[in-house]
Amino acid sequence: MITLMFVPKRTDAAVLIRAAFSESMRDGTLRGPDNGLAATYADDGFWELGQRRYSSFECTRPVYLRVTDSDGSRECLGPYDRIKVAHGTVSTHDKWLGAHATSGGLICAEDLWREIAFLTDR
Repeated sequence: MITLMFVPKRTDAAVLIRAAFSESMRDGTLRGPDNGLAATYADDGFWELGQRRYSSFECTRPVYLRVTDSDGSRECLGPYDRIKVAHGTVSTHDKWLGAHATSGGLICAEDLWREIAFLTDR
């Protein structure tokens, strides 16, 4: 199981979501293994869970990323002991790994990951 911790926009409590894996897809959704909608990424850079908004989410256990590039090529990265997804980017500690959305026009659409799967093993 992977636990994603959503960091609140303000002083709300963090929310934990546990799933076998989750995928962030080009349509801006985060889905669980049953394809159920867990969260939606808004144009202003916040994740929406129901009526609440969160600035980021993190995973703080060993996790692999299976990413699909804009050209359809796929690769497995990791393991990483900490992943943070914020403002359209994916990072570990202070290292930028990739992007799933353009953030302020800094990323070209061709450089975006089309799909990201969070996995416990390869």
